[in-house]
Formats: sequence, C-alpha cells, structure tokens
Amino acid sequence: MKKLLLFAILLVVLTGCSYPSISRVDKLSFEQQMYTILPLKVKLKNQIGRGYKYYTPKGITRLDSKDNNDVLKSGNNKYYLYVDIVDYYYKNELEFTPNKNLYYSDKISYKDKHGYLQITEKKKKLYVEMVYNYAKIETYIDKDNLNDAIRDISYVLSSIEFNDTLLKKMYEEGTLGSKEEVYKLFDNKEREGNFIEYVEEYDKYNSESNNTINANN
Repeated sequence: MKKLLLFAILLVVLTGCSYPSISRVDKLSFEQQMYTILPLKVKLKNQIGRGYKYYTPKGITRLDSKDNNDVLKSGNNKYYLYVDIVDYYYKNELEFTPNKNLYYSDKISYKDKHGYLQITEKKKKLYVEMVYNYAKIETYIDKDNLNDAIRDISYVLSSIEFNDTLLKKMYEEGTLGSKEEVYKLFDNKEREGNFIEYVEEYDKYNSESNNTINANN
C-alpha cells in the first residue's frame, strides 16, 4: 500500500514539473495556455454540426449555427467558428506565413494537426484569428480578455471531431460541397475587414431580432 502511495506521489510530482496542470492554466500566459490545452484529448462532446462535433466548456453557449458556422459566447466575448469539412475531407494542407509586424503571429503544430494563431492590434482591441484542426475561430475582444479568449478557443478547436462515415456519405450524395462553394477558410486576404463588418452586422441583426421578440411578448 505504501509503495502504491509513493508511486502516486512521485507521478504527480514528475507530471507537475514537466506539464502544467489544468487547475493552473488561468495563471499561464495566453501562449502557454494554448500549448497546454491543444494536446489534450477532450472526449466530451456537447455540440453537433454537419459532419462534426465538439465540446464547449462550462460558461460557453452556442447562440447560432448555420452551414458549419457557429456563433459562441462566453461572458462578453463572442467567438465566430467555421469548421471546414471540405478541406478536412480532401486533407488539404494549410499555407500560412507568420507576420512579425503584428501583435502575435505564429504557426501551431501538434502531431498531425496544424494551424496558426494571429492577433492584430486595433486601437484598444484585438482581432484574434486561430486556425487548428481544420477549423477557425475569429473574435474581436478587449485586450484584458485575451487570456480567457485563447483558453476558450483552444478548448473548442482541440475538441473538434469529424464523422468520416457521414462525410463520405455526403461526398457520395454530392452534398459535401466543393471548395468554391464554401467560405474559404485559409484565404486571409482582406478577411479582417470583412470579419469586423460581419460582426457588426450580426450584432445589429441579433439586437433587432431580440427587440422584435420582446415587442411581441
């Protein structure tokens, strides 16, 4: 019994020295949080999409979902998720060149999964775009919310799991779509301006919808 106890203590000590525990993630920098969370094998799934599913931690809610585009919310942060089932099915490779002139810009790679994190400073706010595991999340946040945002985004992107059987069936039925018919996830040219316009339009539409609902009630 004592040997088992000593082994358990030693295992905890060694693990703690080489890999930060999840209970201490909040104290890490946004980059450290990202590289701590992405390797995790999150088996829980509580959100289902067309050919994929993923996990949203406690505190994150899904506000909207359409054509592999989901709108998530956590506190004051809204995350705009796009899952590229077409690129995943064809196993298209990601092309990305870091931009050293930005607030942060670097590639992400873990085993067979690749992506990037790019952060652009806009006055007192940050435009964040993170690609990983054939999915992308964009958000426009206050600087003070960066750590929370990266933690949330990392959990969601790392947990995405594709349904290969369903995607193959969709391909055979001609319902998977083609790269020309869907939003080009990895085409960054002028994407930032379009995204901010989309956020403003979405928020405006959402506000008008809520006002209509309240008026009818």
